[in-house]
Amino acid sequence: MSKRNPYDSDGFRRWADDMRKRLIPQMRGSEHVLMIAPNMDAKFDIEFAVQIGAAILLEKPLILVVHAGRVVPPKLLAIADKIIEADLNDEAGIQEQIRKAMNDLGPQ
Repeated sequence: MSKRNPYDSDGFRRWADDMRKRLIPQMRGSEHVLMIAPNMDAKFDIEFAVQIGAAILLEKPLILVVHAGRVVPPKLLAIADKIIEADLNDEAGIQEQIRKAMNDLGPQ
């Protein structure tokens, strides 16, 4: 029985092409990357991992929104330029904190 290379499938190639054509140009064109830290107890979020890696490689300032009380890996906290810890149900409060974080970081 031969093992197939999971990266050598039409589905993976379509997904990777989408990341290169849609996500990467958007990230290159942005001044900051804003992400919500995932629940690390849930199923591993591959797209989040790709976005974090792209933010690092593109040297984009990272604003990380963390739900109050959520455990975030220390290395993820270390790479974030700004961390906003908030109740994710408080849209107005989060928006204000994001605006402030973007102003503090300034254009990149």
